[in-house]
Amino acid sequence: MINNNELKMKDMTLKEKVKFILSCIISIAILTGALIFLFNIFGSAMIDAFRGTDTLYYDWRAIFILLLFPVMGYFDVLVFFLLFTPYTLPLAQFWYKKINIVWGYSIVAFILSIPLSLVIFIHIHNTYDSCGKGGFLSGDFYAKDPKMCEQFEYHPEKDKSDDSSTAVIPTDTKVK
Repeated sequence: MINNNELKMKDMTLKEKVKFILSCIISIAILTGALIFLFNIFGSAMIDAFRGTDTLYYDWRAIFILLLFPVMGYFDVLVFFLLFTPYTLPLAQFWYKKINIVWGYSIVAFILSIPLSLVIFIHIHNTYDSCGKGGFLSGDFYAKDPKMCEQFEYHPEKDKSDDSSTAVIPTDTKVK
């Protein structure tokens, strides 16, 4: 068995420190951006569903993603602390013990997301009309009035692009 006093941390070179700091900053930016983006997309859809707005987009994966926000926040805080605190063996042991709690929460969140998704799906189907034929693995638009579904339909005849093959000559050129 290895004694904790025998383990020594080697000093990082300047190149390793720069790589570590850059990877921490990039990780913080990605995790924080993902939290903000996913909350804006899925959080607003859940708020719209329970607020009773006229139209909404519901995706069954939203519940699982929203339940995993604490896990994403945990890793965001972890990377932030790693950036400003020296990495030592006691700190590593502390985070290792806490990661078991995070994994346990992730499993519970997955298990809870299945019945919660079904309950919310049933609530939405009782309150709204479906506006399309979304696939099993995709979300769908819902509206309280079926006539409002027309705004979500695609009309290819209205989407005509300019197919003219005429050359456009800039106005500032002089032709002699």
